[in-house]
Order: sequence, then structure tokens, then C-alpha cells
Amino acid sequence: MGNIRQLKKDINKLAYCLLSECFAIKHYNKNLEEDEFDKIIKKVVYLRNDLIVRANHPELDAEADTVKEHYQAVHRDLVGLIDVVEKFKKDQG
Repeated sequence: MGNIRQLKKDINKLAYCLLSECFAIKHYNKNLEEDEFDKIIKKVVYLRNDLIVRANHPELDAEADTVKEHYQAVHRDLVGLIDVVEKFKKDQG
């Protein structure tokens, strides 16, 4: 894994790509309930913000014994962000 700046760029890039994908799903699926769409968008934005905070402040993670473990956990959760949108796509489609 690279430096913190690159990790934050990766988080932002992935989050914006996933949000774009969600809006594309909404555009092509007219039956989509607005509440369900809002819920998934809020979840992606919340997870993105949480990952950025965790990337900026590794000392806040009491569960990790080392800084390296902390950033590995952030990276794993970043991959978990994809699962949120994949589940949404599967439900819609």
C-alpha cells in the first residue's frame, strides 16, 4: 500500500465511481423506490467519510495493535464498500 494521500485518493475515486453507478441504476430503473435509493446513497457517503477519517487519524482505532494493521483494516473496509453497491445492483436487477 502507498502513502496516506494515495489511499484517500483511492477512497474518493472508488466512492464517486460507485455513486455514479448508483445514479445510473436509478436512471435506467424507473421502478426504483426513492427511499431505497436514498438509503444506499447515504450509506456509501457515510462509509466514504468514515474511511477518510480513519485514514487521517490512525490513533483513534483502539482495536489495531499497529499502524500497519489499522491501514490494512481501512483497505479491507474500502473493498467492503464495493459490496454495498453490488448488493444494491443485485437487488435491482
